[in-house]
Amino acid sequence: MLTTANGIFGTLLAIVVASVFSSRVLVGFLPHFFRVPPVQWRLRVNKAITRAESSTNKIPVMDFGWKTSSVRRQMIIASSKPSAYSNEKFGNKIHVGIEDRKDRQHFVDQMAPQNRKYNRTIYGYFHPFCNAGGGGEKVLWKAVETTLQRDTSSVVAIYTGDLDASGEKILASVTKRFDYKLDSSRIVFIFLTKRHLVDPKTWPRLTLIGQAIGSIILTVEALYKLTPDVWCDTMGYPFSYPVVHWCTQIPIVTYTHYPIISSDMLGKLSLSPDFQTSFRLKLKYYYWKVFMLLYQCTGNFVSIATTNSSWTQNHIMKIWKSSAAKVVYPPCSTENLIVEENTEARRRRKNQAVIIAQFRPEKRHKLIISSFATALKESSPKSVANLPNLIFIGSTRGVSDRNYVEELKELCFNDYKIPTNLVEFRTDCDYEVMKKTLHDSTYGINAMWNEHFGIAVVEYAASGLIPLVHASAGPLLDIVVPWDVQSASQMTECSDQYRTGFFFKDPSDPDFAAVDSKNYSTLAGVFMTISELRTEEKIAMSRRSQQCVLNKFSDKVFAQKWGEVLSELPDMKSSF
Repeated sequence: MLTTANGIFGTLLAIVVASVFSSRVLVGFLPHFFRVPPVQWRLRVNKAITRAESSTNKIPVMDFGWKTSSVRRQMIIASSKPSAYSNEKFGNKIHVGIEDRKDRQHFVDQMAPQNRKYNRTIYGYFHPFCNAGGGGEKVLWKAVETTLQRDTSSVVAIYTGDLDASGEKILASVTKRFDYKLDSSRIVFIFLTKRHLVDPKTWPRLTLIGQAIGSIILTVEALYKLTPDVWCDTMGYPFSYPVVHWCTQIPIVTYTHYPIISSDMLGKLSLSPDFQTSFRLKLKYYYWKVFMLLYQCTGNFVSIATTNSSWTQNHIMKIWKSSAAKVVYPPCSTENLIVEENTEARRRRKNQAVIIAQFRPEKRHKLIISSFATALKESSPKSVANLPNLIFIGSTRGVSDRNYVEELKELCFNDYKIPTNLVEFRTDCDYEVMKKTLHDSTYGINAMWNEHFGIAVVEYAASGLIPLVHASAGPLLDIVVPWDVQSASQMTECSDQYRTGFFFKDPSDPDFAAVDSKNYSTLAGVFMTISELRTEEKIAMSRRSQQCVLNKFSDKVFAQKWGEVLSELPDMKSSF
């Protein structure tokens, strides 16, 4: 018996020792493998350029196999035009850029670290959907602009799966959409072929774990094609972090828009009416719990963690206990939305409330309509006349969204009998029309529960509207906050003299019973409250709200904060 026990103990000890030894070998081997180019690679590049000089149409293209990543990195560092080393045309093979072929000797000399008079850092931005044109992409490209402007010798590598667009077209789209000034000569596009593995459509079942595995594979592809000096994840693929750490040992900077799983999600599921009796819901709950444990481990590999809001930061701090997350508010271009208005111009604004949100159920349009109907029913005739008209503005992605709009109209005009002159629906309207509507209106409504940030609320405030928002997440913690115009600063005291908007809760909120909701009115109550506001109160509140978002959410503030994040990184020397 004792012999058997000793044998089992010896086997377990051997497994532990072997595992530790293997991990140490891998940690030492993998960074060398991904970052150190092969022997005589400079000679091979030099010969390829020399052979191509005999023909004006010949482009030197080389295949370094598993060493592609390290060689591409060294050629980018040495190049006078790094953008030439995108893999757009030749995939895993590497060609020599025209500018470097013209000055071959200088290029070859710069390949040797001891000959360089500059220290070039390659910042790798992992953003597989970089051409989507949404708020996440705005963060990406402003971060890229800031990175390039901060250090004129640095290079940015964009890891993207947008195979249907060239790097040139992507940058043209960025300029047109966001008006950011980017030095294209220092932007290298690394196109990835396996992006479908992080698309939720690829994983109709077990989506979370499927996307996690997909992100690991996509990360390996990215590192195989180019190993950067800093890994910046601006889209939210946490399972890439251990892979990057083990393979490269480089700093990892993250920008989290929202946690991929949170305690709120688990709480919402456990509070479902059928949770206690449903085996399927309980199985899903424990699946999420296990996934949460795995998610927690990824934070151990993060060098600097940043989030887009206080709500996200609070959750990330709970999940990644080893990381001290910083809030870096997204660039909302508030400076471009603000129109200087005198008091008389503000008086001329129409008594209408705008709701800018995609026509999807989670935006809770039905709650807004039912609350408005209640306010119409319960208000006095005088107050009814002072209630604002509603204008719903949003995009529709397909037939289901358009059917949803028709359902809202049915609810509004047939079920609640709201007069048609009081509510308007505008689908897929032009941006200039939306912008004019904002500047003509007095209020902006956001009814979504736990909106992680709430860029639409920022746009309301920047456009001079008074926000009427759900009391949760970003709008509550970051945007509609007490503000003092004189000191241009956020206040801790919540009084009317610092008010920038109105909050509401609703019994339909998933956490309504679990939180203290007595301090907040319903949306119907908010409608009735604003019907009693004097014009001077509206103007003062509008100005406070506008100044608040200009000071907190401008592109300039984001650039400053992102620059501070990059300055915290250790000094990196581009060497083998």
